[in-house]
Amino acid sequence: MANKRKSMLYIEEIQRLKGLEHSQRRVAKILGIHRDTVKKYWNSNPKDLDADDPSWAGHIDWDYINKEISRKTSRKILYEEQQEVHDLPSYSSFCRILLKKSEKESSPEISIRIARIPGESVETDYSGNSIDIISPATGEILSTELFVGAMSFSGHIFGDFTFTQKSEDWIESHNRMFKFYGGVPRFEITDNLKSAVNKSDYFDPELNRSFNDMARHYGLAIDPADVRKPKHKPNVEKAVHVLQQDFFPRIRNRTFSSLNELNRCLREYLIKKNREIVKERGNSRDYFFAQEKKLLKDLPPTPYEIHHWKKAKVHPDCHFQFQKNFYSLPHRFVGKKIDLKYSNKIVHAYFESELIYSHTLGKSHGKYITNEKHYPEEKIIELQMNIQAIYKKAERIGENSMALVKKLFKMPKFPLKNLRKVQAVLSLSEKYSKDAMEYASGTSLEMHKFSYHFIKSCAKNYREPIDSRTSEAPIRQLELICLQGGKSE
Repeated sequence: MANKRKSMLYIEEIQRLKGLEHSQRRVAKILGIHRDTVKKYWNSNPKDLDADDPSWAGHIDWDYINKEISRKTSRKILYEEQQEVHDLPSYSSFCRILLKKSEKESSPEISIRIARIPGESVETDYSGNSIDIISPATGEILSTELFVGAMSFSGHIFGDFTFTQKSEDWIESHNRMFKFYGGVPRFEITDNLKSAVNKSDYFDPELNRSFNDMARHYGLAIDPADVRKPKHKPNVEKAVHVLQQDFFPRIRNRTFSSLNELNRCLREYLIKKNREIVKERGNSRDYFFAQEKKLLKDLPPTPYEIHHWKKAKVHPDCHFQFQKNFYSLPHRFVGKKIDLKYSNKIVHAYFESELIYSHTLGKSHGKYITNEKHYPEEKIIELQMNIQAIYKKAERIGENSMALVKKLFKMPKFPLKNLRKVQAVLSLSEKYSKDAMEYASGTSLEMHKFSYHFIKSCAKNYREPIDSRTSEAPIRQLELICLQGGKSE
């Protein structure tokens, strides 16, 4: 460094004396240096440090090096390639000269280092790289996505391969990440992908509802990084770089047949990587993570179960429709637009962010899942009175009709739908006889066909049995029977 500073002083003084129109000989005498040194720096720029470059640097095509770096070729690889051709010193010396050669004349960007508090935050992103999986059953090639998380203080790395970046995979990767860390930090700095942020905004970004719901489950605050600002999440960017430069090259010749196999390989790598000493920090990521793990919040009793959201409207029959089934809500919400939060097991109904009621999802289609308390009291009384009247009417017709009515009321439909159908069936007794109704009801029960039109068709096609006495041939005495051309005996 002293020699470098001395050279700078010589360059500046040579140029100053040159500006005073002194000759090279005179300048050498004034400065007490050899004339060859003056000649060497006579046409130099004081800001030009190339004069201090070592001799080996003059043999390298730095324009080519910078071009390759712009193509995302790592400096380590370029150093190794140049080392095969030239006698180079250490890698750090190579990088120092490279940095000087690639400096721009524009003013440098000023950045402020932000101190990270242990256990305070985690950063998440996708790497953008893909490893293909070959299905052994079909031979199909499936691409993958790599989810990456890094604790902001320790830089402790987590990785998880999934098939997509969709909301389901994004949230399941978070479940596995928090389990891997054994706790939850106070907030998360995430990228602006659609599974996390619906609408990017510098002041107030709009989060994806499922992701926001997951954050509430874990007691986690979400702080999306600004668009195209990787320095807002430097630790996960560095973690992605580590995986791109070290993990992917190690598995480039391997073939994976399942996602579990690929993730198992990644976990084994991360265990070793997190134990390695980080030269800049003097210790491993595991060492620093041990300090912040005890500061993380405890995990909730169960991991977050993925939910989705959609809009619905409550119909006049106090039900809303969801996935071809009908679910009841209190009558005061009739005509209101509601928000549905649902999983593959349950659906929750919200009105203005307040939970109204939750239903277990029906397994079949066209089913009514009803809580009778959701109806107005007067409607319940009216319904019960109508049902009692129907039972009495069916009993007067016959046993088959009574059995059919009971069967229809037990069918998995909204009671008013059953009531209308039963009323329509019994109204056929005004047109057809009791025998026809009993025949139609018995046929319906026997064949397990309960549509109104089938029952009506059976009643319509009923025929009364013919009297057996009119169907018998008259009995004649044998001795009175005469055959043509013969004589009776």
